This record gives sequence, C-alpha cells and structure tokens, in this order.
Amino acid sequence: MSPDLKQEQNLNKTWLGLIWNGLLRLQRTILILTSILIVLGISITAILRYVFKVDIFGMEEIIVIFAFWLYFTGGAYGSYERSHISADIISAYVKNERTKSIIKAATSLITTILCLIFTWWAVQFFIWSFESGGKSPTLGIPSVVPKSAIFFGFILMSFYSIVHLINDIRACFDK
Repeated sequence: MSPDLKQEQNLNKTWLGLIWNGLLRLQRTILILTSILIVLGISITAILRYVFKVDIFGMEEIIVIFAFWLYFTGGAYGSYERSHISADIISAYVKNERTKSIIKAATSLITTILCLIFTWWAVQFFIWSFESGGKSPTLGIPSVVPKSAIFFGFILMSFYSIVHLINDIRACFDK
C-alpha cells in the first residue's frame, strides 16, 4: 500500500477527513450539476431559437455563470487529483528515488507559489467586483456571482497545492 493511500485512509477516520471528503463531494456535485445545466441550457435555447423561433433573453448570462463554476471547480478538482497536464521528462532520466522526490517537491513549491499569487489576484478581483456592484445587462445578476467561482476555485487550488507540497516535502525525508 502506498504512503499516500495510507495517509488518505487515516485521514478519512477523523473529523478533518469528514470535512475533506465533504469538500470533494461538494466539488463533484458542482461539476455534475453545472455540466448538466449548461448542456440543458444550451439545448433548450437552441431548440427554442431554431425550432420555435423564440428567444429566451438572459439565458446566456445564466449559462456563463454555470460555466464559470464548472471551469474553476474543475480546476480545483484537477489540483486535488493532480490530473493536470505536465511535462515531467526529468523523472524519466533520474533513477534515484530521493532525487525524484526532491524534484517533485520543487515542482510543488513552484506550483504553490503560483497558485498563491493567482489566489491573491482572485481575491482582489472578487473584492473589486463586490465593491463595484456591477450587474449583468439583461437579468441584472450581480457580477460578483460568476466571479465568486474564480475566488472559490483559486482558494481550493492553493489549498490543494499546499497539501501536496507538504506531502512532497515529507516524502523527501522518507526516502
């Protein structure tokens, strides 16, 4: 059994594990619901527009909100899974496990720094959106609604990056 799997199983038994799993369940739910709602919204809009010659004004604004939540929640979930695209050619050439661990930790450090910078910008953007009080043109939806997805997504991306960094640093000392 891998150390990551053991650590995850131990975490699942604590209250922290309940929060962790609840957060992952929330993200999966958001991903599923927003995917379904985007497909339904676009399909209904297309059918009404091209078959029945009727437009639903403002549907695009709602679809954009769901798209924001889908994209940024997906980014956060990808950070959790580490399923993003990477060009990890160094580990193919490096045979020493300790060196591989150090490289992985360095990569995690860079990723964490970048995530924290983007999170800072996302927080500033969210605050600006909240203070400016902008609204969508047709339905008058506050602009902070879709932009809150950016805030939420980058907070989670940074959180997962920090967790991975800590685990990767620990792995350096285990080998």
